[in-house]
Amino acid sequence: MATLNSILPRPWTVIQFTFSNLDADAELVAMCNHVRFVVHVTETGLASSPCLQEKFLFFLSVAENDELDGCTVDDFYDWALEPLLPVLCEQTYESKVGTATLHDFIYAPTLEYSLEAESDKLVLRPQKEHAETRLMFGVSLPDKWHLWPCYLPSEIKLDEETAYDSTPRKVILPDNTAAFFKLMGRGEKRILESELLNYERIRTSRLSTSVRISRLLGLVRDDSDTVFGLLLTHIDCKNETLTCAIESGAPESTRRRWIAEITQIVHCLHQDSLVWGDAKPDNVLIDGNQHAWIIDFGGRYSRGWVPKDLAGTANGDLVALAKIVDYVERGPEFSL
Repeated sequence: MATLNSILPRPWTVIQFTFSNLDADAELVAMCNHVRFVVHVTETGLASSPCLQEKFLFFLSVAENDELDGCTVDDFYDWALEPLLPVLCEQTYESKVGTATLHDFIYAPTLEYSLEAESDKLVLRPQKEHAETRLMFGVSLPDKWHLWPCYLPSEIKLDEETAYDSTPRKVILPDNTAAFFKLMGRGEKRILESELLNYERIRTSRLSTSVRISRLLGLVRDDSDTVFGLLLTHIDCKNETLTCAIESGAPESTRRRWIAEITQIVHCLHQDSLVWGDAKPDNVLIDGNQHAWIIDFGGRYSRGWVPKDLAGTANGDLVALAKIVDYVERGPEFSL
């Protein structure tokens, strides 16, 4: 008979992670086999074990700094979710009857736990589902934002290759058009409003449809005006960003072409008084034909690429563009 240690858990992914150094708490949401697992971690919950408490506070610092002492947030996930692995091992595969839709993801069954210390070991304590957990996704918006085509979650099919251990990305609209689904979490109202405003500017501009940027196709919402996410241009890129392409050793001739393409796209945006904003290599996708696309018009910016005082401006784009060109030319030797 197989022992617990010999049984591998079904594939799982952390689909959402929030934390606060000030409050010394964190929330991890893992997805496995159509089920969401929400794990709450607090400093006080680990008070009986000073060593585990210290480890948790260290990992909060890791999350704050992206990397610390050789540790990344992935190490945090592995540490905090280790007690969840036996639960995931008990998950038996259940095939979906009929076509899976975004409804299956947004309203997936949810199990909630607190992570606590017991004899210097991490243990999970089951909890009742909080109201905040039920409202994990979606932002309530007034009708004025529903100027775009809107779809119910049940109307949007998941791509056949979509795994049930992650957030759906490629989805299929009712007219069989493929789209990219950008999920909106609770508390992201300002981000959503900014992104909708920017896509509205793009839609009403004279920008040619041949310019390779992501565009808004519609919204996913329910009958109570809660918007769960954006439906954007699907770019067949196999998840390859400019960063991935450069680190994989793209040839010099191809890198030069990408520089020209990215520069031309930014120039076209600025000609129509449009701004990229969050300009960085991770927001450039390389499609199957090895052409560059610019994505993410959410109004944010990334430290190191765009100066804070130039965020959201054409000049900020140009500063970041110069750094992107330098990065593409120099590759791994580049540093911010």
